[in-house]
Amino acid sequence: MRKYVNAYLEAMNSGFIKEESIKRHIEKQVIIDELLPDSASFFYVVETPAHKYHFMGKQQVNVSGYTNEEFLEKGVELFLQCVHPEDMKILVHRIYPEFAQVVEMAAPADRGKIQFQYNYRFKRKDGANLNLLEQGYVLECDEAGRPAVILGNVIILGRNDQLPMRVTAKLINDSGLSETIFSKTYSEVSEKIAGITDRELEILRNLAMGKTSKQIGEELFISQHTVDTHRRNLLNKLDCSSVVGLVRFAFINGLL
Repeated sequence: MRKYVNAYLEAMNSGFIKEESIKRHIEKQVIIDELLPDSASFFYVVETPAHKYHFMGKQQVNVSGYTNEEFLEKGVELFLQCVHPEDMKILVHRIYPEFAQVVEMAAPADRGKIQFQYNYRFKRKDGANLNLLEQGYVLECDEAGRPAVILGNVIILGRNDQLPMRVTAKLINDSGLSETIFSKTYSEVSEKIAGITDRELEILRNLAMGKTSKQIGEELFISQHTVDTHRRNLLNKLDCSSVVGLVRFAFINGLL
């Protein structure tokens, strides 16, 4: 029996997985075993409030280069240290909160039937870079309906190439069929745009019309100093060196 199937059996016998629909859904993933080399995937169970791993598949070491003992001792902090800094910010500030929101907004009976999937860049202990695909299954929620215990399945996508970060959430019914309830693609541009406030966008539109800070301030009933502050913030957020650069970025990316 190959290591991937062993990992599945370990997870099933860990005592954390209670939802029969999730069990049936994960069983279907064993089919992927025919397409993957040994040690290309592993399961884990994590308690999100405590950032603590409770279970880690044995072949995890073949993916990350770290021992299971290191991950069980250091918890999620070690994982985040290994994720590419740019991807880590998206994971922590965008994907994880949106995952929690999707689960919280779902009907209580459906929260244990949600699968979340996303990809990211990961640096092994030996310095090698990998692209990983991670699937998360909600096992338990807290009193507020947020994910509290999650079963994760990590699969190696490949090495080195930078891929767009994509995330999807699916609702799995009792028959094992799934329906996409959330989908999003993250990029450097989308993250920059997401950081622009409505006021900054309003000022950017006025700059594109050739107005000065004084004119913009008079139109928006704010001081020239406040307009200049917004302009500096825009330059920093969009990595531009001039108003012309700001306007060009805005036109290219559909902001104007």
